[in-house]
Amino acid sequence: MTLLIIGTAVFFAVHLLPSTVLKGRAVAALGAKNYKLMFSVCSLTGLGLIIYGFSLTSFQPLWAPLPWGRSLAFFSMPVAIIMLVAADTPNNLKRLLRHPMLLGLIVWSGTHLLANGDLASTIIFLSFFIFAILDLFLVERGGRVTVHEPVSIRWDIALIGISVAVYYLLFYFHGSFTGMPLR
Repeated sequence: MTLLIIGTAVFFAVHLLPSTVLKGRAVAALGAKNYKLMFSVCSLTGLGLIIYGFSLTSFQPLWAPLPWGRSLAFFSMPVAIIMLVAADTPNNLKRLLRHPMLLGLIVWSGTHLLANGDLASTIIFLSFFIFAILDLFLVERGGRVTVHEPVSIRWDIALIGISVAVYYLLFYFHGSFTGMPLR
């Protein structure tokens, strides 16, 4: 459990940095290239500790998951994946949703919170949920909003195709990387 908590703290501390004035100071001190390198190393270290810490954690139930939580996750995950993929691809959805990645994280983590009731899952999903809401607030408050120009509908079709493929892979291999098969 300790590695899971340390990994979560490292991962989110690093990811909140760009939403604060500390990013400018870190870039000034390290240089842009070294800042990106340190950001990547710390992010991967935190993510690795989360995954490894989760794998070492025994199942400790906190509550019985909501009866409809798992069904909600099945139906909401394609929406979450579309938003997550939309954040890093050209598409018109970004013109409607100002922060698709953060909104996708909220949907993903929120539905997983409702579908699981164990301690380790709660730590992970509640952390992502709180982070996404906090970062959404910080980004909006900081005025860092990008206006996206319209793109060809081909990009939107590609977004849907990529998202369906990602959803299928995550669904099919969910048990391999979480220990909780869905099929």
